[in-house]
Amino acid sequence: MRVTPTEKDVVLRRAIIRVWPDYFSWPETKQEQFRLQLSSEDDFRIKQAVVQSLFGGEVRSKEELDTLLDSFDDAQYLLLNSTMLPLQGIGADHFFLNESLPDDKTLLDFEALGDYARDDHQFQEQARKEDDPDHQIRPYRGDLHHCWARLNIDDAFYYAVLSSQTGYIMSIVDEFGSDRIQSLIPHKYVDGAHHGKREGSGFLYDKRIDAQGLEGQLDELQHRYYEYLGRRHETLLDLFDQTAQQCVYMRDRRREDDPHMDFVFSDKTALAAVRFRHFVSDCRLIVGDSSELETQLDQERRSALAFLEDTHRDVIENFDPTVVAMRKKRKIILADSKLKNLL
Repeated sequence: MRVTPTEKDVVLRRAIIRVWPDYFSWPETKQEQFRLQLSSEDDFRIKQAVVQSLFGGEVRSKEELDTLLDSFDDAQYLLLNSTMLPLQGIGADHFFLNESLPDDKTLLDFEALGDYARDDHQFQEQARKEDDPDHQIRPYRGDLHHCWARLNIDDAFYYAVLSSQTGYIMSIVDEFGSDRIQSLIPHKYVDGAHHGKREGSGFLYDKRIDAQGLEGQLDELQHRYYEYLGRRHETLLDLFDQTAQQCVYMRDRRREDDPHMDFVFSDKTALAAVRFRHFVSDCRLIVGDSSELETQLDQERRSALAFLEDTHRDVIENFDPTVVAMRKKRKIILADSKLKNLL
């Protein structure tokens, strides 16, 4: 289904007027506040009208809307999300941070991405401290956790992932290492004795690893690699914080019906330089050469590979799997809505 930008604007405008008849007579600041503090009921009513106009589907409840959205393919999601973006986003690019914020905060409380990153860092560190009283609060060094966004780039809709350079590199190295561990000690997940059993309002997620008798060695190799990643994460955070290159790498990963851009920020000076209201133009002022990022990725992959090869050899030759390490176990309970993909 092809819908022009003008047709999308008309569809959204009609939906907004249906919910807030006087909306377009309000000052921009009032419009913005209402958009960013949208109640769940108003959000449903607007999406209800938009879905009916775009797809001809009439939904009478939030549950019916969720069921319909679950059936959407990428093209339908793209049409819906690109139509809704002007309602959800702010600034020149209709920037929308698709992350949960406290009830008393909106994106308007953060002028720059750096303000959001610093606030999130403080929240995460405090949460770790509450979970582990011995945790030492770490200083803010531009460690932005991966977060989702939507925006327009040159009037074209994009999904985006925002991350720090350290986080971006380590996520790729983490996945690279997992693949290499799989080749070193082949394994698969099988249902545990309690998988799928109801507990409270959800169901237990109980999967165990089958590594053909090498489960202990696999666990040790994975644990050592996890610690290695933690050390590299801290090292890179310090390095990029000290060098302070103030650049962002924009990596276009678009596919059919899935326009996608990665924004990788070198350090806290880069995060501080990018305002939400002028996101794309600010990024372009400090855009870096992506080949530099590729070089760093190659170096980290080689180092990770060398670590895994050496560690695997040591584990196989010297590790005693009968000596069980004392590690904290977690019980995972899934809500009913999550079961269809995981049980």
